Amino acid sequence: MAVVRYTLLRLLIFAVIAALFWLIGFRGYVLLLSAVFASGVVSVVVLRRSRDDVSASLDARLSTIKDRLESRTEAEDAWNDAERARTADSEPEQGGSRGGAVA
Repeated sequence: MAVVRYTLLRLLIFAVIAALFWLIGFRGYVLLLSAVFASGVVSVVVLRRSRDDVSASLDARLSTIKDRLESRTEAEDAWNDAERARTADSEPEQGGSRGGAVA
């Protein structure tokens, strides 16, 4: 939700600044480029707290994903170890040396 809120606030700041520049007399690409630049500068200052909330939200989400991935990796490793142990136990033991070379 923090990402959506931050994005909407950025768009709102852009729209307000673009409207102000339009009232001043800017048009076309000059209006767009000036509004993008000015809204970026304003957003850096005004939306600091919202940006921190987005960062915390993304960090929490990535931590959750990382924890699930580690859990699944550990489960797969345990299964793999058990499977190797089962396979090693079920192989018949052969007497003598391996390799086929006769002395």
